[in-house]
Amino acid sequence: MKHAASMGVGLFVKEGSLAETKQELGYFHFLEHMLFKDSENRTSKQIATEIERVGGILNGSTSREYTQYYVISIKDKAELAFDILSDMIYRPLFREEDVKVERGVVIEEMRSYEDAPDDFVYDYYFRNIFGKSPYGRDIIGTKESVTGVTKKSIRKFYEKHYFPSNMVLSVSGNFKWDEVLRLARKYFPFENPKGKESNPIVLPSPKKHYTKHLSRRKIEQFNIMLGANGTPRNFKDVTVTQLMSTILGGGMASRLFQNIREKEGLCYSIYSFPSFYRSTGLFSISCATSKEKANQCVGLILKELDTLVKNGFTERELEDAKSNQLGGMAIGYELPENRMNNIGLQDIYFGKYYSLQERITALKSVTLDELNERAKLCFSIPEFHLSCVGDMSESAFQKIPTSL
Repeated sequence: MKHAASMGVGLFVKEGSLAETKQELGYFHFLEHMLFKDSENRTSKQIATEIERVGGILNGSTSREYTQYYVISIKDKAELAFDILSDMIYRPLFREEDVKVERGVVIEEMRSYEDAPDDFVYDYYFRNIFGKSPYGRDIIGTKESVTGVTKKSIRKFYEKHYFPSNMVLSVSGNFKWDEVLRLARKYFPFENPKGKESNPIVLPSPKKHYTKHLSRRKIEQFNIMLGANGTPRNFKDVTVTQLMSTILGGGMASRLFQNIREKEGLCYSIYSFPSFYRSTGLFSISCATSKEKANQCVGLILKELDTLVKNGFTERELEDAKSNQLGGMAIGYELPENRMNNIGLQDIYFGKYYSLQERITALKSVTLDELNERAKLCFSIPEFHLSCVGDMSESAFQKIPTSL
């Protein structure tokens, strides 16, 4: 990226919460926290200070299928970025006192989600639509599992999952390849421990429960998650489904925003989003409204979906969605952080890196028939899933429609 003054280096572990056993719930997330604590060479304060002193960003995240750690900094501080990330990943101390502190931190993080209805409804939705499947488990774990984490158990978990062939190192910026190799070899030696081979878990496609669930709370708004069918993550399906989501609920010009918010004034925001995993996928619609308008709001969303299944999209909508996606991609590819994420995730899921030009070609090749078939696949189902959080009686909630 010859134009870039900044750079990104990310370490992706090819596993997330789906790889946990029932005794390890929340361990990937807890381990993410622990790697920001003291290492062999630095205290947690030194790790933060050295990055922030140069205006850099250090962060991590845990998902169901991968875990990520990354540093964004100016290009001149690339050596520091590699050094700190390597120190965190390869040399954590796992001190008993740090484990104890972090138990409290994660419990407070859980409480913050539970107190925020717009956060809680998302986890509540996944629990309900996937049921007892590992996909339905909270990434953060449970209070019981987190309370049970020990120095010994978290180190054993770390050694089980964190080794070179189970990781992807992703680098973006104004570098020559030889410079990237030098830094990688210096700070991320590739030797695997004896007998360790990467074999990311691929679970069978879970059953989805198209049912209705209400969590009653004395709050002002009624938070809605409507769930439909989706597809697993592969390059073609991701391209088509994201185009569909752009038209349906991807921005202020989308069908849902224009017809539910702008025309009817039923909510402040409404959007759709696909979720892609190795063996399954979801298509979701989210909004918040008053309990008095919830029935009407869901009914109008379903009406939009029914119209879409029956009549399909228009050529103009497809062309506008392609233009939207092309613009977003072009902007994203100019940012080292986005490029670093693209490299890592494409390697994990596709086993290769699709360039901007390859993605543009794939996007332009999507036909109206493909788009309309995807709408039928996602929305031609007998019932939709509905998970809601708000102050409504169960009898009133049961009257909210969930079929076209």
